[in-house]
Amino acid sequence: MANTAAAQRVLDKTRVLVFALKAGGTAKTSSCTSIAAILAQRGYRTLVIDLDPQCNSSQVLGYSAFREGQLGITQAMKEKVQLKDIVVPARYQVDDIDPEGDPDDAYELIENLFIVPGDIEDPEIDDAEQILNSPTGADAYWIRDALASMDGQWDAVLIDCPATYGRSTVTAFVALDKTVDGEVIPPVLCTFKEAGALVRLEKKLQEVRDLRKYLIKGIEPRMKRVLACSAPTPSFGRAEHRKTLQELQDAYGDILLPLVHWSGEMPKIYRDDCPVPIIAPNSTPAQDYRKVASALGFHELPPA
Repeated sequence: MANTAAAQRVLDKTRVLVFALKAGGTAKTSSCTSIAAILAQRGYRTLVIDLDPQCNSSQVLGYSAFREGQLGITQAMKEKVQLKDIVVPARYQVDDIDPEGDPDDAYELIENLFIVPGDIEDPEIDDAEQILNSPTGADAYWIRDALASMDGQWDAVLIDCPATYGRSTVTAFVALDKTVDGEVIPPVLCTFKEAGALVRLEKKLQEVRDLRKYLIKGIEPRMKRVLACSAPTPSFGRAEHRKTLQELQDAYGDILLPLVHWSGEMPKIYRDDCPVPIIAPNSTPAQDYRKVASALGFHELPPA
């Protein structure tokens, strides 16, 4: 019955971007959190959903540790709580945590930016695939249903996926039906030959579209654009990096987003638990990601 209701819902007020590629360390989290922060700064109410059991987006957006009693994404997967009930404001640490005070006082909130976080200390965080495959776990439409129930609350929803095409990632793909303005965005490092990974992603998306149970519900996840990261600069990059970039431009030039160039600033997002547009707003990647956000159609909103 829930699935029938979901098929009748329309998600027409929210843009959905799914960051996915079956390869580790391809800048999915840095791209997801950077673009999310920029959208928020431009006035868009933005939600990040952290599906990756490594919980890196949660860390960057202020939840490397959960307060007592706080619930994470596995509780939503087990249908113990609704997704909307575990949304929290994104934040970054600005002061040392006072062991005798409120730990939240050490953080600055990021206006317009929110997250459904994962708890890295949750003993079930690595069992998401098993939870979603369990008869007591959420079905394939749990993200789609949850977003539909919140339609109008968010201007943009960005989903950070694991480096697999397991059940978790597929449920993010399933959120992209004909009623949704959305797409799968694969971040690809220019430092490796990732063309094969893009071909495999396109094949997986076609498999999802072709499954009858999804076909009849209008599920249509598509890779409309490619995001090339760690692009070579005059001071960084060997011949193989430039060759890889050229191969990407040759194969995907018509859908390639503005390049995000290599920078030593990027690793700092994990050390300081803060997205790069906030920790280093004038850095090369922050400027590059602003161009990406604009290319995606997210321009500065006029003041309310």
